[in-house]
Amino acid sequence: MREIFALLFLFFISLSTTAQTVVDTVRYRFSYAMKVTTTETAKKQYDDELSVDIGDHITYCYSRFDEDNTALYEKIKKSGGSAADYLAQQGPISMWDEYDIKNYPSKGKLSVITFLYKYFMYEEAIPTQNWTLEQGDTTIIGYSCKKARCDFRGRSWEVWYSLEIPISEGPWKLSGLPGMILYAKDGKNQFSFECIGLKAGMNVPMSLRYAKKSIKTSVDKVRSLVKLKYKNPDAYDKAVGVTNIVYGFKAKSRQACLIELCR
Repeated sequence: MREIFALLFLFFISLSTTAQTVVDTVRYRFSYAMKVTTTETAKKQYDDELSVDIGDHITYCYSRFDEDNTALYEKIKKSGGSAADYLAQQGPISMWDEYDIKNYPSKGKLSVITFLYKYFMYEEAIPTQNWTLEQGDTTIIGYSCKKARCDFRGRSWEVWYSLEIPISEGPWKLSGLPGMILYAKDGKNQFSFECIGLKAGMNVPMSLRYAKKSIKTSVDKVRSLVKLKYKNPDAYDKAVGVTNIVYGFKAKSRQACLIELCR
C-alpha cells in the first residue's frame, strides 16, 4: 500500500517532463496478460499488460497500463485538466517498473530502464538463452505452438513458441527460438506472460518516453535499490532523494521478488 501511495504521489512529477524519442517504426505489437509477484511473501500477484513492439531494428517491451495512464495524463494536462481529473479516469496501476529495449542504443545492446522514483537505465549485451526443445503442442491466439525450456539467471522458464510467426523474440528478455514466444512462465509461478493479441502492419513511430531523462547507472545499483525498497523503505526513500512524504504508517521489511535471481 505504501508503494502504491508513493507512486501516485510522484506520478505527476515523473510525467511533467516526459519527452518522447522516435527510434524506429513499429511493425508488430504483441500484447501479453502478465502476472507479477513483487515480494517473496506476497499472497497475491498483480495483473498487468505487457506490450512487445517489434520494429525494423529495435524491440521495445513495456507496460501497457503505464503507457495508457501516461497518455491519459498528458491529454488531461494539455486540455487544462487537474490531477483530480486524472485520478478520476486513470486505469489500473502498473507494478511492472521495467522497460526493455533491444538493439538500443546500438545493435547487440539491451537498455533496461527501471522506475525507482526516478528513471535509471543500464546497458548490457542482449542476453541469450540455451533452450531445450520438448514434446508438446498447443494453440495460443489461433497459432500452433511448440514447447521449450531454459534456465536463465536463476529461474527455470517454460515457454510456448509459434513457428507460424517466424520472429525470434518474446516477452521481457526471452528470445532466441525459431518463432515468437507467445507464453512464458517461471518454475515458481511468480511471473507469467500469456499473449492475448497481435497487431501486424502497424507502421507507427516507435517512441521511447524515458530514454533521454534516465540516469545512467549499473545493473548492480538497480538491483540493490530494488532490494532496499522492500527491505528498508525509509532508507530507500533517502537513497533516491525522496523526502517530506508522510505515509501515516510504517512499512514492513520484506524480501523483493526479483525476476532475475542471479546474474
